[in-house]
Amino acid sequence: MWNMEKVTLVTNNDRVYRKYKDDMEVILLDSYRDVLIKVRDLVYDRHILLTHPQASSLKPNQTPFRSVMVYPKGEEDNTKDIMLIEKCIETYEQWQEIAPTPDHYQKNVEEDFKTIDLSVIENIVPRLM
Repeated sequence: MWNMEKVTLVTNNDRVYRKYKDDMEVILLDSYRDVLIKVRDLVYDRHILLTHPQASSLKPNQTPFRSVMVYPKGEEDNTKDIMLIEKCIETYEQWQEIAPTPDHYQKNVEEDFKTIDLSVIENIVPRLM
């Protein structure tokens, strides 16, 4: 279906990075917001979203980790993806104003959030191959 060598995985989860860095391009960033901004830049640069920027049942202020997969689509129209990523950034910022994501979590809680994010990607990758 998709050429995995062309997929770009943008994440701020070191566990996702370590697991997939040898299978596809993986960009490791510092924050959830940084991931959304980088994905937006890639979408404006003619990539499409392979995964939803707000996948999982966690609200944008409930988890500090996010991983998103994109794919280059050349000249094809990706207006829907542009609108989606912009809406996701807007939603993220609204939630941060309402109740900001804590700066620090206990180690075991942080690892749980990383596991949730990793599991979303682990469930998607086989479907893309």
